[in-house]
Amino acid sequence: MPPLSNRMKCSALLLGFSITLIGFHGALAQAVSGQRLCAARDVEVLILIEDHGAAKDVAPEKLYKAVLAQLDAQAACSDGRMTEGIALYDEIIRSLRPMLSRSTR
Repeated sequence: MPPLSNRMKCSALLLGFSITLIGFHGALAQAVSGQRLCAARDVEVLILIEDHGAAKDVAPEKLYKAVLAQLDAQAACSDGRMTEGIALYDEIIRSLRPMLSRSTR
């Protein structure tokens, strides 16, 4: 096999570097979008808990459990376990069921 020219070596090196950057960019984009989704779910759960607390239509024990689950979800998201954190947030939302807006009653 003939030796590679300097130009071919440089091209191969640049190609490898580009592929590495593209892979890193994809992983970074997933992490950022996961963090944003976690943050959005956290706000949604917080508002849901506050609304139910103000309306007093859910047992305090149930709201307490929801707050503890929210802390678990926050910890999972902070540790980079976005899928687990989002699943925990979704379970809280399902367990409390979003309140109907008072304007639709």
